[in-house]
Amino acid sequence: MRNKSLFFACALFLAPLAAFAHGPRVGAHGGPQTAAGSFHVEVVANGKALVVYLADHASHEVATAGFHGVALVAADDKTLTIPLVPAGENKLSGAAEAPLAPEFKGIVRITTPTGSTAEAKF
Repeated sequence: MRNKSLFFACALFLAPLAAFAHGPRVGAHGGPQTAAGSFHVEVVANGKALVVYLADHASHEVATAGFHGVALVAADDKTLTIPLVPAGENKLSGAAEAPLAPEFKGIVRITTPTGSTAEAKF
């Protein structure tokens, strides 16, 4: 009986850590960040603008020259498609046809200059 109690005590202690392990976390620019392939992808929505920041798994910025992408965003019972283009050292950006909610819900698909892709779900 003691082993069963110890097991449940450990499970209760570790459960919150497991919930945190793969969910989006807050990135350096204040938006949700998640892993996608060999990148960390952070999205920041502000009005109609969507900015996507890329970093490697060591949190070093990834130059986005030659990259492109698309964001599929859930907004008011419809899906908005936002093309993404390079907009600086480590970011891609695009504009939506309607204002975006600060709590980004959607998918970002990034294509590298070599044609490989990565997909981040938020």
